[in-house]
Amino acid sequence: MKRAIFFLFFIFILVGCTQQEIKEGQVYVMKEDHFSEEQLGDMLNIEGRIPFQKYVNQSLMSQYDSNRILLTISPDGKEMYFMEKMESDTSFQVIKGETREKVRVIKEDIESKEQEIIAENIPFISKVLWNTEENMVAFGGGERLTIYNVKSKTTVMEEKLTQDNIANFFWSPIDENKLYSEQPDLANASIYYLNSQKKVEAYETREETYYKGKLDSNYYYGTKWDLTNGDTKTVILDKQGKIIKSLISGIFRDAYQKSLVVVGERGFGLYYVPDINASDKIITLTKEYIYDVKFIDDGKIAYTTKTEDVEANLFYLYIVSSNGNELKKLAVNGASIAVLPDGKSGYISGSEWQQVDFLQNKLGKDNSSIENEERDELQEIFITVRGAMRIFYDLELRGVKNWNHLQNYFKNTSLPEQWAYFDMEKMFQERNHKSQNSDYVMEIHLKHYEINGNNASITIGVNTKNPYGRGVAMDYALELIKQGENWYITGFSTFPYAAERKEIEEVVQETIDKIQTGKLFSGEFENKEVMMGQIQFWMSGIPHLAPSAEDANAVKVFLQADNQEIYKLVLEKINQSIWKPTKLTKENLSSL
Repeated sequence: MKRAIFFLFFIFILVGCTQQEIKEGQVYVMKEDHFSEEQLGDMLNIEGRIPFQKYVNQSLMSQYDSNRILLTISPDGKEMYFMEKMESDTSFQVIKGETREKVRVIKEDIESKEQEIIAENIPFISKVLWNTEENMVAFGGGERLTIYNVKSKTTVMEEKLTQDNIANFFWSPIDENKLYSEQPDLANASIYYLNSQKKVEAYETREETYYKGKLDSNYYYGTKWDLTNGDTKTVILDKQGKIIKSLISGIFRDAYQKSLVVVGERGFGLYYVPDINASDKIITLTKEYIYDVKFIDDGKIAYTTKTEDVEANLFYLYIVSSNGNELKKLAVNGASIAVLPDGKSGYISGSEWQQVDFLQNKLGKDNSSIENEERDELQEIFITVRGAMRIFYDLELRGVKNWNHLQNYFKNTSLPEQWAYFDMEKMFQERNHKSQNSDYVMEIHLKHYEINGNNASITIGVNTKNPYGRGVAMDYALELIKQGENWYITGFSTFPYAAERKEIEEVVQETIDKIQTGKLFSGEFENKEVMMGQIQFWMSGIPHLAPSAEDANAVKVFLQADNQEIYKLVLEKINQSIWKPTKLTKENLSSL
């Protein structure tokens, strides 16, 4: 009797101390306090999961073409969800980077063939996940997340989700209404509670580790952010959020059985762990920026990076074996990968979707090579802009001076004077950036353009990203001229047809007269013939080129004395209306 009472008392104490629900069939590991997470993790004896679905009826797949991609089959096998391309919006054109074409999602009843559009005007979808209760499905791609409630037949938290840039996501393993998100520069970002329509920001939660992927029915992958040193690690968790094993620095991306891949800081670098029980054996697949990465059939890996071709907007698709060996490298139109539910094939985003056969490691028959379509003038201008901005940012972000390619994209022209080549020369000569090995990626999109014969004006937005967080977001106004078969940039923020330019010309001529007569700048130009050169519009403050003449509050004008020496004259806008000369110098001609 005493033994029975003692035994019951022991069980009571055990349950009370753990405060966890003991479930039938669950393995519980007793450990002493001095055991580390790594030691406990080495004891795991699991096979992991294969994340692909088998098609019950293969003939269903034959009735769909490359303009309609199967995203997922509902867990009950009654419905299929497709992605269908929408007509392109010509108001937003990507010059360099992911094209972000718009799609709609269609739900189809397998038996009745009845169809319903559940979402539209969203970016290309590259990830689909069902929640634990299989009553909601999330579609992600192009930093946009859409969640569909199967029971209510409605999208969930659409307004809030539209406002957020969500790079990745995963459902909570114990709460069907809870979803963890990742932003482009924040591995552990907002948490969404769908039943209460509430969003909790990262700084509002005590959760340091977010669920990112599924290992098996009991264990999950997560990303832990260390507040003290800023390090981000991928770990193995149980359903209660307890860390079982710390694996590797980096942000989780995908898993297959006991293998996983993670990306490095800000998406640069791809690292492959073939076996979680030997997590010290890491294969570095690349140091480049990773646009997308997926496990595919048989544990192979597919991922995308930029190409070396600075003039084209293309990407590389790599297919890698389960041993980490490169099997294929293909030039493709887009950067996002939509893997079909069986993992044997998929599609690449872009202006034209490209089918990929992951069994044969090749592009589909209809697009085995990228067609070289006849280009219009705007596309020819894009080629010049891509090459020119690459040279510009190679200097800005890497300290690299591409002298050999400068003449391919920049020229000086007259009537009016525009000296883009001279500008770039002076930047190369005057800026003493140390050459850096760090990589960067660049996105360029078109904001406005006007083509008039052999002249063009174009406004672009540029966004760059590198591993160290020193990215740039800037707008540029470019003037171009066509000579022969090629377009060249001839002016940065010169605005030759703007009314403000004529006003500046008058002020500059008056200023030159005063300098020549000794009334300004100590008579620097006395007895000298002075020619007015390029007029360039700037924003002072943190000096940068003005995206429009109206926004400018400073102007830099090149003056040539006696056909030899080049000076810069700086005018600043006083009281928002009066242009006042403030500087005349032969030094630092590349800056304001």
